[in-house]
Amino acid sequence: MGLIASLPRFRRRVADQGVLPSLAKLWKDHIFRITHSVILEFRAEWQKPLGLGSLPDGVGFVILPGDEPLPVLSDWLAPRKAAFEAMLADGKNAVFITEGGIAYGCAWISLTPHRDRKAHEFYDVRPGEAYHYCWLLDPAKRNSKLGMLLCRKTMRYLRRIGITRQFGIVDLSNKASYLIQYYFGYREMGQKVTHIYVLGTQWTRLSRYSGNLGPQRKSRSGPA
Repeated sequence: MGLIASLPRFRRRVADQGVLPSLAKLWKDHIFRITHSVILEFRAEWQKPLGLGSLPDGVGFVILPGDEPLPVLSDWLAPRKAAFEAMLADGKNAVFITEGGIAYGCAWISLTPHRDRKAHEFYDVRPGEAYHYCWLLDPAKRNSKLGMLLCRKTMRYLRRIGITRQFGIVDLSNKASYLIQYYFGYREMGQKVTHIYVLGTQWTRLSRYSGNLGPQRKSRSGPA
């Protein structure tokens, strides 16, 4: 989304958050930012029993590609509809979590080599592997259980279709996302991803490291 197209959202943000925080976000979104992420992976041989349990009333899932179209998207996800349709057309899969028939979160999955030309990055995906990206959860639902349920369902789905290794990128500033995946048994694979964004153009740099860079917590030892 271009700078001009973002102006209505900027005005709303100024009204909600004030001028200085809004200008800081505008700078990061459209002028310059550097982010640091790590690649987390999960292998089938690490997997412990993975239950789904009873879902809260009104909560369900839509898995695409399939016979169903995109579900009804929440107001927060709705601006991404065209991007979602393009990802489906590109052969990607998705797991959406819905409540009351409205999708509030999703995870997108590539079962073949993934190239993001805009971000100048490429990830090799071999047979039996899955690269999951674009984990999204409506901020209005981030204090609910929907994030945990979405991660659990995505892992069950990938296991069901025969995936033995899955991996994805998590921003080190996104502590909640890192800890959810760590809880389910994901591990850092020693590869750091640095994204450098300057005036609408993004570059990606991969580097190796040892140990762990993300916040460590005890991972689960039984069914989740």
